[in-house]
Amino acid sequence: MKFKLITIFLLFFLMFSFSVSAQYLEVALVSDIGGVGDNSYNDQLRSAIKEADNNFNLSIAFRESNLMTEYLENINYFAENEFDLIWGVGFTMEQAVKEAAQMYSERNFVIFDGIVEEENVMSITFKKDEAAFLAGVIAALESKSSKVAFIGAKENKEMKKYQIGFNTGVKTVNSDVKTINKYIGNSNDFSMAKKITKELIEQKVDTIFYAAGAASNGIIDTAVKEDIKLISLDKADIILAPNNILTAILKNTDYIVEEVIAGYYNDNYVNEIKEFGIADNAFILAQKQAENMLSSDKLVKIEEYKQQFLAGEIEISSEL
Repeated sequence: MKFKLITIFLLFFLMFSFSVSAQYLEVALVSDIGGVGDNSYNDQLRSAIKEADNNFNLSIAFRESNLMTEYLENINYFAENEFDLIWGVGFTMEQAVKEAAQMYSERNFVIFDGIVEEENVMSITFKKDEAAFLAGVIAALESKSSKVAFIGAKENKEMKKYQIGFNTGVKTVNSDVKTINKYIGNSNDFSMAKKITKELIEQKVDTIFYAAGAASNGIIDTAVKEDIKLISLDKADIILAPNNILTAILKNTDYIVEEVIAGYYNDNYVNEIKEFGIADNAFILAQKQAENMLSSDKLVKIEEYKQQFLAGEIEISSEL
């Protein structure tokens, strides 16, 4: 009888252990060259994965990239160690993720804010026009001169989406507010960014939304000197201009990471190109900065316009 009880106990233990191990998920993140401490998406994704560990049985690991040439090596490290979900950050990692996905077809990869067309890669992208729509609403609500502007990096189809969304947001709030759209030419021309910003200020623009990569520092530097208000897409910029940046329109990393991991954990995971927008809860404001810089009435108005968009009462035009 005693032998039977021990046998039953061992069988139960093995069944329980197998059940737990079957639900055990190994998740890895490889940073881009911004690295840990960038106060941007490397840090935000790292924090989001740690937060997801509170709700799922995860084993998590991180590797920091100091050079772009380290991307593939770092990704391959986790693939060779058979991690379940391996995350990369941004379009600069697209080629490395693509090569790793081809070499390790049995592994699953996720690229955040980039596109890799491989069967074992989930590409997470965002509706730029909808993020910019929120920026346009904020700019129109805040402008005192009734002149606002968008500054982009290189003028192309993707950058135009920001322009279209921004202009729609502005006109939705106040059709009398004039919008001016400018492009630097590339994402590294600091001097041209400063020149364009000064020209806009001379035209009485008092609020600028920008998506200009590294050249954004030229916009920020000029705005600080001239006391112009800004709307960013990067939380890290707030540190550079805390008295000028009204808020940043951020990707909702906590929610998105939770959704992706939950999908994998519950067998609802699909490797595909997924585009997230306002309806997917993809964008949030840098709330503390928004509360510091915008009145409570304006914060309520922003939410009202967001709800109108969700209800289909506002549409973003596909044309300029």
